Amino acid sequence: MHQDTWLDECRVWCRHIKYLSDTVDWAEKPSHSGWLEATSLLLDENRVSIPHLYFKGEYQQGRMGERITYGLMYRQGKDKRRVFMLEVYPQHERSHRENGVVWFGPHCHLGDERLQQVTRSILCSLEGATLHRWVDRFRRHARILDHGSRSLTPPFGRDLFGSTNA
Repeated sequence: MHQDTWLDECRVWCRHIKYLSDTVDWAEKPSHSGWLEATSLLLDENRVSIPHLYFKGEYQQGRMGERITYGLMYRQGKDKRRVFMLEVYPQHERSHRENGVVWFGPHCHLGDERLQQVTRSILCSLEGATLHRWVDRFRRHARILDHGSRSLTPPFGRDLFGSTNA
């Protein structure tokens, strides 16, 4: 993991097809009541664990609307770095400040701010953060495919009556 090659490494990891090793279950985050998180190790095309890579998702119900992040992450020991992340925030809600730029609404990151990163706004007409179409967009960029019962779904993917989000 070198700063000079970090973005290139992130692009390579995003190009390779990956599969979830576990069923993604959204559970309450221990350190934040009311927040949900989900994680899964990732497998390569031969269904062998990919060293250092994993999926991480977080859901928060905020004062101004729902917020969700889907991330392809890198971990070596206790060091965790973002490879690719899709952050879905309401258009009117500030997500964070980065290099003097304030980010609102949906956006994506390639890389990690501590090494190298590129951040881009996403222009779209999708409204709800938990829509399945956001998951589809993340899966396309991160190249995470379904296999068997292991699929990437948003929290609340099925409501009380068994219907799915659009």
